[in-house]
Amino acid sequence: MFIWRFFVGSWWGRVIGFFCLIILVPIIFVVVMSLLLITGGPGPCTAGDGAINGSPANAASFNTKWDALDAALGGASPASDNFNESEITSRAQEFVDATGAPFKNVKICIHDGFGEGTAELSVLGIGVKVKIKGNVVLSGASPQAHIDEIEAGNVPGFITSFVTRAVEDVLADIDLHRKYTLTLTEGNAKIDGQP
Repeated sequence: MFIWRFFVGSWWGRVIGFFCLIILVPIIFVVVMSLLLITGGPGPCTAGDGAINGSPANAASFNTKWDALDAALGGASPASDNFNESEITSRAQEFVDATGAPFKNVKICIHDGFGEGTAELSVLGIGVKVKIKGNVVLSGASPQAHIDEIEAGNVPGFITSFVTRAVEDVLADIDLHRKYTLTLTEGNAKIDGQP
């Protein structure tokens, strides 16, 4: 009772109470959000066409197909090729490892008209499980993500903007030298290119 009267009964108590509120509320908010980030989170994406095998061999297969597609487009004729989830996942993980992007354990799942990606994002040294659903446009200087849904840890949706920025930063490091059209079906991404 004395403490309550001190904080509301005098101007000095109100000033101290106000400053305590200004300091404590942000600290409590940060602690609660940190706990939500590191506990739980979304499960892995569901493969569109069987198990996904991330491996150097699948990354090499992706690179071989991409180089062949690029060579065909260099010959001034349209070309296309198909990439499966294992190839795309392997190449994405290889790219993330090579660039030092803040993601690990990347997994890409492809469905009719959209893709899903799961990974662990490092936020201030803390691993946060993330899941992104959307599509990618390949007609610009670099890929552009069109994100429909993001889950990160157990945090409310408004906190996930840092995930969007991390994805955009990674995609900005990829240079596209031609215009491509992406068609997604269960477990498969078809890329059509124009010279």
